[in-house]
Amino acid sequence: MGSELDNPVPVNVYDFSETTLNDKQVLVPNAQGRTVLFAELVYLNGYFGDVTDQDGIATAKSGNININSERKIRTEQITITETFVVDATLWFQTGGAGAAGVLLDADPGSGTRVAVGVITGFGGSAGAHTYVEFRPYIQLQATVAAIATNTAAIGTLSSLTTTAKGNLVVAINEVDADVLTLQGEMLVEQAEPKILVFKLEEDASSPVAIAGLIEGDEVVDVHIVCSTANANGTLILETGAADDITDAMICAVDKVVVRAGTIDDDNAVLPATGAAILSVGGTAANTRGIVVITYIPVTV
Repeated sequence: MGSELDNPVPVNVYDFSETTLNDKQVLVPNAQGRTVLFAELVYLNGYFGDVTDQDGIATAKSGNININSERKIRTEQITITETFVVDATLWFQTGGAGAAGVLLDADPGSGTRVAVGVITGFGGSAGAHTYVEFRPYIQLQATVAAIATNTAAIGTLSSLTTTAKGNLVVAINEVDADVLTLQGEMLVEQAEPKILVFKLEEDASSPVAIAGLIEGDEVVDVHIVCSTANANGTLILETGAADDITDAMICAVDKVVVRAGTIDDDNAVLPATGAAILSVGGTAANTRGIVVITYIPVTV
C-alpha cells in the first residue's frame, strides 16, 4: 500500500516557522528526560502530536506540538518489525529518556502507550515496513472511550456509601435548583416586551401578513412612521383572521408619526393566523408606512 504523501518537504534553511489556528497547536511540558526534536511525534501531558518548535523541546521545558486531526501524517518513526494494515488502529509507545517513541501495529501491552489514529498506508514489506501513513484521532478520543467503558472506576449506586449517596442527593438538588433558576430567568426574558419593525411597501387594501409574529404573541403598542402623502389614508393592525387589534391610524401626511389610540384586549393575543396590516381609508392602495409593533412573546 503506497502513500499519498510522496513529496516530503525538507527542513527549510531560513529557520522559518509559523503557528496557525488550523494547526491546533498546544503548549505542553516535556517530561521525557531528553530533548524531543522538531517534527518528532510525542505523547506529552495527555496530547499526541508532532513537535513544531524548530529547536525542539528541551527536557523539563515546555513547547508546542501540533494535535490537528484533519490531516494525514507520513513518518518513519516506527519499529522495523511492524506489519501495518490499512484501516487498523495505530498505536504509539513513548520512548522515555532513552529514545524517541515509536508507532506500532498493535497495543504493546505495557509502558506508556496510546491509540493515535487509523492507518491509511505504509511502505516496505510485512514485518519490515519502512514508514507508515495515518489519519490521527481527534484528541482525547481514547481517554473518553476508556472512561465510557470503565464502569468499575465510575461505580454503581449500590456500591456507594450512605454518606456518598447523601452527597449525591445534595448535588442533584443543587443542579435542579440551578435549572429552575435558569428556567425562571428565561421566562422573565421571554416576558419582556419586544419590538418588531415592518416596512409596508405594497398595496395593503387587502391584508398584508406581518412576518415574525406567531400565535400567542400579545400586542401592547403600535405606532407608524408615515412614508407617503395620501389624503385620508389609514392603517389598521388586525389578526390574520381579520379581527381588529387597533383602531384606524391616520397615515395621510409623509413623515408624521401616529400611534394607535386603542388596543383591543380581546384580539391582542394573536391567533394561529398571526397579524396583518390593512389599509381602509383614502386611496387604500397608496398608503405606506413603517409599522412598529411592541409585543410580549408567547411563553413556550
